[in-house]
Amino acid sequence: MAVIKRCIFTKLSRLVAIKRTTRVYDSELAIQIITARISGLIKQKIMEHVITMVRLQIKTGFVLVLLTLLMTGTLFVSLTSANYFELSQVDTTAPNIWDWNYTGRPNASEAFSVWANVTDNEGGVGIRNVTINISGPNVTVHDLMTFNGSFYEADVDAFPNPGEFSLFVSAMDLNNNTRNGRILYVTIEADTEPTVDPIQTLPVVVSSSILIAVVVMVFGLMYDRRQMEFGDITNEHDYDT
Repeated sequence: MAVIKRCIFTKLSRLVAIKRTTRVYDSELAIQIITARISGLIKQKIMEHVITMVRLQIKTGFVLVLLTLLMTGTLFVSLTSANYFELSQVDTTAPNIWDWNYTGRPNASEAFSVWANVTDNEGGVGIRNVTINISGPNVTVHDLMTFNGSFYEADVDAFPNPGEFSLFVSAMDLNNNTRNGRILYVTIEADTEPTVDPIQTLPVVVSSSILIAVVVMVFGLMYDRRQMEFGDITNEHDYDT
């Protein structure tokens, strides 16, 4: 009986040990399975996060590219429009010189005045200056003219010497577009002494000399005759006395 009991006890102990071992093995296996599942979930979440970030970066890059293209196109259109507007606004037409002239007698070596009717073209930027230009013997003038509300005018000194002088008015706008008016000429004649032509004056001189000589002779004869008459009268008077 005792042997039987020992055998039974031994078998029961072995069964209990086997069960304990199985339980331990099952627990470790379960932990490994759970750990593997957790690792898989973590990897899956990481992959999903990475994929989401990649997609977000791609979308962000695409949006940035679109914004860059849009801004570049807008800037290009703006610059083109600005350049076109600027070019379309550039004044390339010179001012208009409708008429100009002088008043006075410059050909008589006298001071005179110059006037000019000058306006800028429609849409122009404005007049910078109007100038009277004179050139001739010993004379070079580039005087600015003054606007009096209607015309541009300037006073010019008398020319110092005879000769031919050219005069013209030039007008410049604020974009340096320049126009020249018509040219006028003033001529001052030199004072010359009359020349004596001997061939033409000799007959006159000879005739005048002969006439003067005849007149002198006539007056001399008349004087002698009066003296003779006066002497006869004196002698008769002395005789009577």
